[in-house]
Amino acid sequence: MIFENNSRLKIIWGLAWPVMVSQILQTLLQIIDMFFVSNIGVNEAAAAGIGTSIIGVIIVVTQLIATGTIALISRKTGEKDEKGVLEVTGQALILSVTVGILISALSFSLSTSIIKLFGLEAQVAKNSINYLKIVSLSIPFVFFNLTGRAILQAKGDTKTPMLIFGLMNLINIILDPILIYGLFYFPKFMFVGAPLATAISNVFASVLMFKTILRKIFNNELKKYLQVLSIRISLIGKILKIGSYSALQAIARPITGLVMYKIANYSGTKAVAAFTIGGRMFNLVFIFLAGLNLSISVLIGQNLGKQDIKAAETIVKDGIKLALINMIIFSLPYFVLAKYLMFIFTKDIQVINIGVNYLRIVYIGVIFVIYPVVYGGAFVGAGDTAPPMIASLLANLCFKLPMAYILSKVFNMGANGVWIAISLSVLLEAAIIIYYFRLEKWKYKKV
Repeated sequence: MIFENNSRLKIIWGLAWPVMVSQILQTLLQIIDMFFVSNIGVNEAAAAGIGTSIIGVIIVVTQLIATGTIALISRKTGEKDEKGVLEVTGQALILSVTVGILISALSFSLSTSIIKLFGLEAQVAKNSINYLKIVSLSIPFVFFNLTGRAILQAKGDTKTPMLIFGLMNLINIILDPILIYGLFYFPKFMFVGAPLATAISNVFASVLMFKTILRKIFNNELKKYLQVLSIRISLIGKILKIGSYSALQAIARPITGLVMYKIANYSGTKAVAAFTIGGRMFNLVFIFLAGLNLSISVLIGQNLGKQDIKAAETIVKDGIKLALINMIIFSLPYFVLAKYLMFIFTKDIQVINIGVNYLRIVYIGVIFVIYPVVYGGAFVGAGDTAPPMIASLLANLCFKLPMAYILSKVFNMGANGVWIAISLSVLLEAAIIIYYFRLEKWKYKKV
């Protein structure tokens, strides 16, 4: 029998697929959003790209709240501690709005200084500042939405957040042409219409999220909701302690990525182009893995709350098998059809050849990402977030960056040296997290 428990497999899949759909919808929104902005002009497209990248880094901070929220609520759900669920929900929402307002104020007031760091042309810089300022105003709503999503997911409901965020994306897509081009008697905002559409859709989603949490968590009892809004430092401390490791790990990831682009650039612009195209293609692999990671986190938290360690162990085993099947399925296109995949994105033979090497070399290591994904999800569900952070930072910051430089520059391996370093770093991260997982401390972690 391949899987330990087919009914549990259905539960894992039931939690995972809405997350996958949400990721696909978000990717679709980004493509459509960029389509409308690109039609205005090249400067506007560049500005939107810069603004989106900065907001992306800011949103990573939500890991500080969301990870701890998932660990605590899933655990208390398993323990059938409904009062505890309400208390964590209240503190998580207080944190999300407070931190969101603080970061919103900082991002808005420092937007000009932040954009100046990029050394952009005057018009691109002006557009980037406008984009960042408008979206910054909606950051508290973004933080509220993402925390609300974590609360519902931890309770085992991944479908409702999918519907809320799906509707938010649909509103964003509808508003884009209306606000950019001034359709249906609306003012013609041009470039500014894109961030306005994003901000408005986030506000709309917050209204829906609030009503959903009030109904699903507090049984439509506003009084019960207001009672848990008094600040509890000890509980806030728990949320932040669990989330801090995940936030550090998440913040380090885009920073590492930027440095890797710098190292790849030593091999020329075509290596950077191949790196970019190949990286986008690898995003497909992680759509299912992201859903699996979340479902493992929720189920581990709930089963540890029930003190059913055997069930938790079975979930992890089945998770590894599901992740491996995903990697085997994608191995065919990335190994056998690599050249044809690259040809879809570029007709430059040199970029294609470099990209083919990237896909084949990196995928050998990426196969082992199943361990950081599944074991990492288990650690988050257990509230033991230090091991995934240690594994990630050691493998990426301490190993991958220097190894990429040494192989590409010192040993003159060029772009292939960078690809080998990426592949080896995934192997190292897998080895470290396997070591921590086999210590079995996660099974008995108190939160």
